[in-house]
Amino acid sequence: MRIWSSPVGAATPRLLRVALVICLLAASLLMERPAMAAEQEMRFVVVRSNQAGCEPTCPEWISAAGTIGPKTPALLKATLKRLAGRKLPLVLRSPGGDMAAAMELGRLIRKSKLSVAVGTTIFFGCQRDQKNCTANDDKGAAYIGKAVSLGACSQACTLVLASGIRRLAGEGTIVEDIPMLAGNETDTRKLVAYYYEMGVRYQSLAERLRNAAGKLHPYQLSLELMLTGQLPVGQLVDAEICRATPAPDNCRVFTTMDLE
Repeated sequence: MRIWSSPVGAATPRLLRVALVICLLAASLLMERPAMAAEQEMRFVVVRSNQAGCEPTCPEWISAAGTIGPKTPALLKATLKRLAGRKLPLVLRSPGGDMAAAMELGRLIRKSKLSVAVGTTIFFGCQRDQKNCTANDDKGAAYIGKAVSLGACSQACTLVLASGIRRLAGEGTIVEDIPMLAGNETDTRKLVAYYYEMGVRYQSLAERLRNAAGKLHPYQLSLELMLTGQLPVGQLVDAEICRATPAPDNCRVFTTMDLE
């Protein structure tokens, strides 16, 4: 009699490794949940790219992450004041928040002629909420990292996205729950006026959302001018953009004077 080896037994080590990876991923997600839940009002942090080979001229951007609250526009104003006229793109990730504040924020972004892309900033060295961090000393910026096309922009966040001079959402990002109505008739009129102010085709967008049960492909959002492109965030922050002549405004040269 021929004895066959058990395929289950042979695959056990491999299955155990897969199970271990799944458990580790699940654990990391569970560890992240308290931080995400604790994340309150949107914060703005200027980040410099640590992409290999970009120094001494690297792109910079404003990381905008969190819930939009009544004080959020003032926080962006303070950030822009420190930038003294430099036009850095926003890398935006938010579950939404206060619609009136989002529209005020959007008008500030449009007035400042900033671009906006849905994405997530991954920090290296000093983390966004870390106190008294010196890990990035002598690196040209308090915060360094990279921006990736991951994350979601939902509800009131989409009003901020609609305000950018360029409005990008690449593969891996989600733009959803676009508000078409507000709490009452007066607020809805303000919302409609805001969309038209930003150049978004409100009526056509509302019709598409109804027909698609609220879920639209980025291509459809581009048709209604909610987006100007289905492009990754790298279009605004990749080191390659700093090799253009002239370089974009968000490319900053790091010199020894920055250490003084």
